[in-house]
Amino acid sequence: MFARWTRWRWLCLVVILLITASPGIITPAPSVAAQSDLRYFAETGHYLRGAFRAYWERNGGVAIFGFPITEEYRRSDGRIVQWFQRARFELAQANPPVVQLGHLGREFTGDRIFPQAPPQPSTARIRYFPETNHTLRGLFKETWERRGGLAIFGYPISEEISENINGQWTLVQYFERHRFELRLFPSRVEFGLLGEALAPAQLRAPWPPNIAPDQPLNEDGTPLPPPFRPGLYANARVIAEADQTFRIEGEGFRPGERVRFLISSPECECRPTTLEPQPLADVNGSISYAQVRFNARDYARGRWYLTAQGQTSNRAGIAQFFVGVAPPVGQPGGVFVGTTPQTAGFGQAVIVQGSGFQPNEPVSLWLTAPDQSVRGIPESPTADGSGSISGANIRIAIDATFRVGTWFITAQGRNSGRQAIGTFRVESGAPPLPAQQPGDPARLGILIHNELRVSGTGSITPLAAPPGAGFVFNASGFDPNEKVGVWLTRPAGAGVEPIDERLVQREGSSVRVAFRVDRDQQGIWTVTAQGASTGRAVTAPFKLTRDYVAPLGTPRPATSRNASVSPAEGGQRTTFRLTASGFRANETLEFWVTSPDGLYVLNTPVQADNRGRIGVSPALGVQLGARNPTGVYGYHYRGTSSGVRADIYFTFTGAP
Repeated sequence: MFARWTRWRWLCLVVILLITASPGIITPAPSVAAQSDLRYFAETGHYLRGAFRAYWERNGGVAIFGFPITEEYRRSDGRIVQWFQRARFELAQANPPVVQLGHLGREFTGDRIFPQAPPQPSTARIRYFPETNHTLRGLFKETWERRGGLAIFGYPISEEISENINGQWTLVQYFERHRFELRLFPSRVEFGLLGEALAPAQLRAPWPPNIAPDQPLNEDGTPLPPPFRPGLYANARVIAEADQTFRIEGEGFRPGERVRFLISSPECECRPTTLEPQPLADVNGSISYAQVRFNARDYARGRWYLTAQGQTSNRAGIAQFFVGVAPPVGQPGGVFVGTTPQTAGFGQAVIVQGSGFQPNEPVSLWLTAPDQSVRGIPESPTADGSGSISGANIRIAIDATFRVGTWFITAQGRNSGRQAIGTFRVESGAPPLPAQQPGDPARLGILIHNELRVSGTGSITPLAAPPGAGFVFNASGFDPNEKVGVWLTRPAGAGVEPIDERLVQREGSSVRVAFRVDRDQQGIWTVTAQGASTGRAVTAPFKLTRDYVAPLGTPRPATSRNASVSPAEGGQRTTFRLTASGFRANETLEFWVTSPDGLYVLNTPVQADNRGRIGVSPALGVQLGARNPTGVYGYHYRGTSSGVRADIYFTFTGAP
């Protein structure tokens, strides 16, 4: 028992290596509140925010400074500092705060003495610096002048010299803040990893995604992050129930492997739990089915971390939970943006999700590529009454112009200035097919909403769609202060899939979540929202199917004899006139639409006129635009008392 306990405690120990830092200007620490716009780097497991993030993005990003390798911390002289692979940022007090760069070149070279160059006039080929008696020439000169000059690199403090870098002799030159390295084949200048060499070891422990420090760390690296290794991700959640009882959920483990748990206290005292059973991941890599619970009644107050780790794969998921204290508002500042799904391949799309903006304000969106280039998003959604943009259905199509890697999406309220950054990942995959296969006209009229009834007060749109489509689920009747969990159940009860709690938008007693199912597992799924305190649940079934996909080339079914459409085919300038008859006078009619992209949407019921008709008085016209999918549309009506149906089909070509 003691040996096992010692091994677990060892996971939480951080080897402390103190490296003397050059003295800085002693200034009162600026407010941390302004530095709340988080950006997470999975490459190193660290966050970037506020003035440091703005400076990093504005002055060259990863190419000049590298990825962050520590969190912000408060140095002994009062300054807030953060290390990067190639730089050290220091926040000097000013209004606004000023970011200064540490003199890593001088610190790395220490007491080395470099031969100086004799005074000489500068020419187009050689630039002489009397401040340090050194020169610049060739590619080093071109790079220094083009990539930031004195402000970023400082003066040269050596001439070009040869050094052994990672076992290879390389031509280098030192500057006050950087080291230039000349690479061949092709000839190019790279920037030395001086930050990697100098950053204090006690500050380099990585942090998990979605669990960021609330404020700058202390210089000794405390508070420590939970044990975590970037790149070996699983997902874990700790869901609060009644009387300090918590339930563990998670997925992303290797199917069939046993998953154990480690709990870290607010002081990062790590201990193995005695939770039983240690569940086996199901065929989908999930442990949520096991309903593992624990009670934290005797735990100290504060923020705790739970690590769920697969014993075969070593994949780990980190979750935080709070004992005796209220959790902080979601970062940053309650504003959130992300996508669903969080990973997509070529030919697929992601849907933008976001909340926390000022109600009814326009929101600007843009993307930052893995190479730090910026790409605009033409759509500018307007936040709804709860400050959410999730219902705007902003889709980002992943085409061949997208680089493989991690992309960042930024959303900023135009009135409030509130800003949030999220990520999604583009993975290589098969390119999209040059054209969709025609749909099956015999299936476009299949009625399904009778068998897909919501349990509780809620709704889901659409009722059916092909894999990869987005759905919007609304549910109400919960206690305004209780936590509401939302999850998916696969067809025939074949396992569950959690929905990222950040996608769940709350407004009083209601929740709203926009999600997407990429799994090609056709059949009837259900989405459930359940209150942790009241136990109230709303369940909405929906169908994943390609039955209603009808792109151009799909034969158009015949319109019902008791209905008409004119014309039957047209483009963006066409108004399709629809009529139907044979219903009872003033009868309420069910009304649903099937669209070429495979969606089945049940709309608000309509009413027939006093002669049992629709589309006569008033007339019913449909006009579509460039954003609407092309192919066969179906407008369907059914009398709720007579059972009479009218199915109207027309083809939208998209022609301008």
